[in-house]
Amino acid sequence: MYRRYRVVTRPHFLTVYPQVLPLRHYQIASRRPIGDIVLTHRLYEDPTRIIGIRKYEAGDPLNRVHWRATARTGILHSKIYEPSVVAGATLVIDFHRTSHPSQHKPVRSERAVTAAATLANAIFELRQQVGLVTNARDAADRIRLEGWAGDLRTRDAARESATMLADSVRLRPLTVPTRRRTDQFMRIRETLARMELTDGLPLTELLWEAADQMPKDASVIVITPVVDRPISISLGNLKRQGYAVTVLVNTYDETDYGDASGPLFAQGVTSVHLKDEESVVTIAEAYLAGHLAEMASAGSGLRPSEF
Repeated sequence: MYRRYRVVTRPHFLTVYPQVLPLRHYQIASRRPIGDIVLTHRLYEDPTRIIGIRKYEAGDPLNRVHWRATARTGILHSKIYEPSVVAGATLVIDFHRTSHPSQHKPVRSERAVTAAATLANAIFELRQQVGLVTNARDAADRIRLEGWAGDLRTRDAARESATMLADSVRLRPLTVPTRRRTDQFMRIRETLARMELTDGLPLTELLWEAADQMPKDASVIVITPVVDRPISISLGNLKRQGYAVTVLVNTYDETDYGDASGPLFAQGVTSVHLKDEESVVTIAEAYLAGHLAEMASAGSGLRPSEF
């Protein structure tokens, strides 16, 4: 007369890795310096920003010689320039439930994961440091903490026992520290595969919480579908702290992107339109070619053929 449903054995879980889109017009090996390089400190120097002088070393070009200090001391001195280029990136993904309206699920959240996986793989192939910070919830944590206990008298109740609770009290971000490791991309990919939308930690609080964990010698690439005034101010504060910040606005509508890019521009933060799968590839190729900033200033108008 009555049907009952229950779990009769220990459940098994399958991890589905996010898609990594192939890059079409770019050969990573052709642009990478030969040999190993130290990426933690200085990489390139800006000749327009002098921060000090030192004694001349064999091989210094003539345009590096500080002639006034040389004339004053009688010994050749060279200028020391401030580094202007950072290496690698920390990917920050906004997975807060309020940032993803129901009409956009699951397209925009999946687009964010695909973009993060593609960028992480491209940076990893360059042998640069890469990391991940997100306010998402780990599905493995959900199962471990909530389990499968519940009312299983109906099929719907059994199905709901595998879903997330209505409210989440998780206030700790998921992080993969920005490092250069042989398994770094796999760690990031596994974290991306288990991410779920949650309402535990807004993007503004995530940025404040994770700022001291992100190295300043790596770019900060933020992927978010919504940019309001508090978010733009938080991103502006991050830039004023010395971080190189770029925001990928994860929305399809051009008007929504325009509304988001305005507050970011007022804060001096560059933005790029993450519209569709084509734009994911274009953004990754622009990053590898070193033209992501130009792409942002051009309003996402660059194409891979221009690299």
